[in-house]
Amino acid sequence: MTRLAFHFHRIPVGITNCYLLCGEKTILIDGGAPGHVDHFMRGMERVGISPRDIDLILLTHGHADHIGSLHPIQAVTGAKVAVHRHDRAWVESGKPALPPGITSWGRTLIKLATRLYKPILRACRVDCVLDDEEVSLSTYGIPGKVIHTPGHSIGSICVLLNTGEVFAGDMAMQAWFLRQKPGLPVLAEDMNLVVQSWKKLIRMGAKRVYPAHGPDFSVEVIHKEILAFESRNGIGRGLADI
Repeated sequence: MTRLAFHFHRIPVGITNCYLLCGEKTILIDGGAPGHVDHFMRGMERVGISPRDIDLILLTHGHADHIGSLHPIQAVTGAKVAVHRHDRAWVESGKPALPPGITSWGRTLIKLATRLYKPILRACRVDCVLDDEEVSLSTYGIPGKVIHTPGHSIGSICVLLNTGEVFAGDMAMQAWFLRQKPGLPVLAEDMNLVVQSWKKLIRMGAKRVYPAHGPDFSVEVIHKEILAFESRNGIGRGLADI
């Protein structure tokens, strides 16, 4: 039987883009927003792939909109779950924290979420605990690697393909309810770490950004955002250290 070349698909699950990486094996990036396993099932039907074909669910981080439908998705796929060690407790307790806002709109969002956003999440066992080292995905027949990119959360990871596509979770954003234009996150544990993580990804060849919220965009947008951030904060290094 002829095997298809590597390809990927966007699978919206509520407000969150999950991504399906299809090589010799199949990886689902993120577990979607709470209460939207039906979106996941429709997305899988649309791309013509059985949920049981998913071997691994790789979480970019442990916030509620990325693990909200994880439990039912894991149940229907039978896939193992992987997350960085720093975010493991959120997944296994079903009680993730909210990220801090680092812009005026981000702070407003978190104030509203603290009052109004009370999702009920099912705890889910983590099978594979990631550390800070890069992890090749070649054993899955996927031409890329997992990179620890702290900043949005301390345990945030990205998947960088050899061709330059980077599946960034919430290390970048574009959705209308977060920011009007694409760019760096408006919510983050440490914005300086976000910038340093992006510099690492750019050095490694990142070319196009696939965020969890909103459509994809060129990494040149991130270049400009880094320059603006460092100018505002009087850092002045720009991209010289990339």
